[in-house]
Amino acid sequence: MKILLIDDHALFRDGLLLVLEGLNRSIETFEAGSYESAKVIIDEISYIDLILLDLGLPGKSKLDALFAIREESPDSYIVVLSGTEDQQMVEQVLRHGAHGYIPKSSPAKTMINALQLVIDGGIYVPPEILRNTMLDTTNARTNNDTLDKSLTPRQRDVLHQLSTGKSNKDIGSVLSLSESTVRAHVAAILKSFGVSNRTQAVQFAMKKGWLIS
Repeated sequence: MKILLIDDHALFRDGLLLVLEGLNRSIETFEAGSYESAKVIIDEISYIDLILLDLGLPGKSKLDALFAIREESPDSYIVVLSGTEDQQMVEQVLRHGAHGYIPKSSPAKTMINALQLVIDGGIYVPPEILRNTMLDTTNARTNNDTLDKSLTPRQRDVLHQLSTGKSNKDIGSVLSLSESTVRAHVAAILKSFGVSNRTQAVQFAMKKGWLIS
């Protein structure tokens, strides 16, 4: 697995290299301190599996950095690293193609679990952001009959597992479904909700009050 670290602080990159050892898989890492140097690396390497991107790159405003890297390496998983845990920013980066958002203050174990989730096909959202979303949308609660009309019972089961951040593989294990069946259910949920990714589906359901116990 090829992983590119893009952060203008060498000390933080050194710390990330140590954290990545916890993935327990064969990895090859590359480092860049700016968008320009990252572009050179991306151009030289045929494929990068995972890109860890600091939004505070010099010369690039927050979302511009994500847009630029997304364009340079459209097939890579991109996980944003940030010193802030701003709910609006988290929603924006996930809406625009990131596969996860990890606050730099997160413990090493949290980072490893988050990266493993992304590698397995999931999307990582900080738990505090999910909790805030639930609190913000309590007044938007609607009758569960509406959810019953939107999704089948099995799709509702999958939706609840999605809200916990599980990958398709893990959802399959919990619900005794094949990974391909889970993917089909997820696709059906996205279509029913009119959204384009798993995070938006969970946020949509939360705003409707469907994931609030």
